[in-house]
Amino acid sequence: MVARRIQQNRFAQRASALILAAAVLAGCFGDRVAAQGPPGAGGPGGPPGGDPAFVDPSFRDRLWEEGGPRLSGLSQGKLVREVQIVGNRSVSRHKILSHMQTRPDRSFDEKQLQQDIHELYRTELFRKITPRIADVGDGIIVRLEVIEQPTVSEVIFHGNKRLDDRMLAKHCGIEVGSPANPFAVDMARQRLIDLYKENGFNQVAIVVKEGNRAGDRRVFFEIAEGPLERIWSIDFIGNAAFSDALLRTKTKSRDARYGLTAYAFNKANLTQIEDDASLILAYYRSLGYFKARVDHRITYHEGSDFIDVAFVIDEGERFRVRNVTTVGNKFFTTELLTAELELKPGDYFNLARMVKDQRRIRNDFYGREGFVFVDVVAEPRFLSEPGMLDLVYRIEEGDRYRAGEINVHIVGDSSHTQHNVVLNLIGLREGQYIDLRELENSERRLRFSQIFETNPALGEPPRIEVRPPDEDPELFGY
Repeated sequence: MVARRIQQNRFAQRASALILAAAVLAGCFGDRVAAQGPPGAGGPGGPPGGDPAFVDPSFRDRLWEEGGPRLSGLSQGKLVREVQIVGNRSVSRHKILSHMQTRPDRSFDEKQLQQDIHELYRTELFRKITPRIADVGDGIIVRLEVIEQPTVSEVIFHGNKRLDDRMLAKHCGIEVGSPANPFAVDMARQRLIDLYKENGFNQVAIVVKEGNRAGDRRVFFEIAEGPLERIWSIDFIGNAAFSDALLRTKTKSRDARYGLTAYAFNKANLTQIEDDASLILAYYRSLGYFKARVDHRITYHEGSDFIDVAFVIDEGERFRVRNVTTVGNKFFTTELLTAELELKPGDYFNLARMVKDQRRIRNDFYGREGFVFVDVVAEPRFLSEPGMLDLVYRIEEGDRYRAGEINVHIVGDSSHTQHNVVLNLIGLREGQYIDLRELENSERRLRFSQIFETNPALGEPPRIEVRPPDEDPELFGY
């Protein structure tokens, strides 16, 4: 990853210095190394009367075997002669001791023992740990009586036919070795119901037969999937301003297209249908229909698994803009700012045009004059006059900044040539007022230069950041 710092000195009396930071990904990555270690807790299967069977010890276990780091510097007091573990069934003695610094042939430290017990509780493998200390004259015997947290020994899905066990297990969130927690099991049940409904099984019923009572080690889900429901038709009722074809583009649910796609792409996801109603409502309000209401109605086909969906719309009155003004502006006059705006008094309200004007004030006016941290907020204010509103742009100008020294920081294969390339792609020089539009264009040029990595999955794409000179560089990862 490449991180570029642009550090500035102070210029002029009215212009404060700041730091621009550009991060550029250089396309040099370390290989991922997959390592397989032992599970956190062993299962049954060891010799009778002994510890459970385990795979090869982990790095932490080997560190313990070699003595491990001392967390306590105390070396006085009697030596620990023995550490006894009692009550463990699923978690081996070796596993428990690997989390402890209290060990044989070390000086006993009660404070260290309490830290060890705290560390064992953090593993969430134990419900209760009771220490017993015995002074045997020539040393100390430490005895830990443990009560383990029950863990899941098996997860069973019964009754599922359309969704296989592997898919259910992936979304369930509970697996063998997880803490046996009734609350977690109930949450897993709800996740499974959501999964089924996303796939059109809106009448699914899931009952937890085992796992919802204290002491249960097995989790058993009894599943009645119900029918796979599909959408036959999608209709719109009450819309006058916009056609059915237009509103259909605002929804994500799809119908059977008069039978052409009766069994493809038209699963009935009730949650998505509700979201579609919200999307239609948002579209109406973005165009000034602030009193619009949208609901949906579902009709089942008799003798089949198809449903009809109807979105019922009450459009209401469309609002117009009475006045457009600004508050908080000092550097530019209100007349100068509003003269360049696209949304004018008398126009119907339009969210997209308002956002565009908001950006124009920020970038085309303040951004080109060094107001890097200007904040522009658009506020529609409704009036007592029906169907009318005032549009106010509230501006916090902030300080005006010039650019100072520009540094380039690259993570990955770097060279002086690459640094010069980055500087050449940045349309900003020392002493200039920082232009937000030019910063955005510079960042775009870096991304499309084909020099640096732009795939977010492989690393961080090139970026330009701005910070005041007194900002801590470590906040930017330098």
